[in-house]
Amino acid sequence: MEHIFFEKKSISTLIIGDLVHNEALCALAKQVCKTLHVSTVSEEILSITLQERIDLIFGTFIYNDVSYLETLQRIRKANAAIEIVLFFPQMCQTMYIDEINALTCYRYFCMASEAHNILKHFKDAIDSLSNKNIFLKDTQYFNALLESSVVSQSDTQGNITYINEHFTQVTGYTPQEVIGVNHRILRHPSNPPSIYEDMWKTIIQGKVWRERVLNRNKDGSDFWADTIIIPFKDERTDKIIQYIAIRRDITQMLEEKRAVQQREQKAHEQMKLSEAKDSFLILFTHELKTPLNAIINFSQYLVKNMPRIEEIPKSKRVHLLEQIYKSASSMLENVTNILDLSKLRNNKINFNYTLFDVKASIQDVIEKHEALALEHKRTVSFQDDGSEPYISSDEYRFKQIMANIISNAIKYGHQSVEVFLLSDKDKIEIIVQDDGKGILNKKAAFELYEQDSKGVTSMEKKGTGIGLNFVKLLCEELHFNYRIEDSKALGGAKFILTKYRKDT
Repeated sequence: MEHIFFEKKSISTLIIGDLVHNEALCALAKQVCKTLHVSTVSEEILSITLQERIDLIFGTFIYNDVSYLETLQRIRKANAAIEIVLFFPQMCQTMYIDEINALTCYRYFCMASEAHNILKHFKDAIDSLSNKNIFLKDTQYFNALLESSVVSQSDTQGNITYINEHFTQVTGYTPQEVIGVNHRILRHPSNPPSIYEDMWKTIIQGKVWRERVLNRNKDGSDFWADTIIIPFKDERTDKIIQYIAIRRDITQMLEEKRAVQQREQKAHEQMKLSEAKDSFLILFTHELKTPLNAIINFSQYLVKNMPRIEEIPKSKRVHLLEQIYKSASSMLENVTNILDLSKLRNNKINFNYTLFDVKASIQDVIEKHEALALEHKRTVSFQDDGSEPYISSDEYRFKQIMANIISNAIKYGHQSVEVFLLSDKDKIEIIVQDDGKGILNKKAAFELYEQDSKGVTSMEKKGTGIGLNFVKLLCEELHFNYRIEDSKALGGAKFILTKYRKDT
């Protein structure tokens, strides 16, 4: 098992006495120890242990017939945590038996019998100290984890048998209120049953289960927790005897993450809106400029030729005035759409419901777009199934919907625009399709200022960018279903408008 909180080669060792001269031992110690000190002088040995961090003293009790007893006694008094492994001549061990025992050394060995096992005993001491350090470090980490977590213990039925103090601080429940109560007390109704089914399926198999779960506190408030449930088994029977649940409250982290995402989303929306507004201004200016130029030019022509107005053929005069009227009407329609869109988005439009003839309304819209079709050299055909459907809705707004759809089809088609009216006992369906390039992102086409083009100033953009958004909002208010498909018949876009009779 790998212990991520334990640093290998973490033991600091001091070799003393005769073993200082054991080259194999010193070479091994340099390999496996973090730091290595060697000394045969009592004063130096004491000084090293007082000034450096020493985990293990390994060596002989006597050097040149002088014992280290007094030095070791002073070391033990100053630092009881240092482990000591000593090798003794047989006579020496008998003479100082009580004093040696008082040192509480980790191991005692007779030099005569264990001299050939010195390296083995050193490795054993290092391994034992390493495992001890691992246990202490892992225990410290685990305790710190528990103290900062919402911890509970339960029996195999999920009944709570223990909670820590942090459990009470977060959930509001005291031990008296939850001991013996099932863990369901924390369940939040928003969680699907599948979460708990997966949890039990996992833990009854003795596996650790982990998931982010929404919990409910005593006061009814919510908290999100990164939850780990650990099954514990009886070592003899291998049966699960209890579960420990460790919850880390991540509510604040999720809220902060959500706030950051919302700020980023808002900034992105603001940027897109700014770009869209710039695009709209360019496009709308172009849309107004074309009819405005026609009005100015035709008006100037008539004013300039007023002294000889009778010389200009009447048909030409009528044509010029018609063009002025159509151009002004086009400008007024664009301005009206913008004003109506603003009212619609702010819920300030009042609808006037009447019973009207759908076929007649569609034909009226088509007739009013004859000039636009002629300008773009398009043919607009209308077909119906012979029925005469009537619906109860706002006829003026319905015509606005149809006007925007047919206008788009004329502007973006190549040659042909086809309009169909189909009706049965359940619904009325209107289909408008063209032979243009079609619409790639059909969902985005209904958003404000969205157009299927590559650049803001591209000549492919032939409208203000508000038409289909206006259609979307009107359809939602008047309970029309709307969608765009690819036209298999003509190859362009196919707009389908549906009104179910139960909604009329």
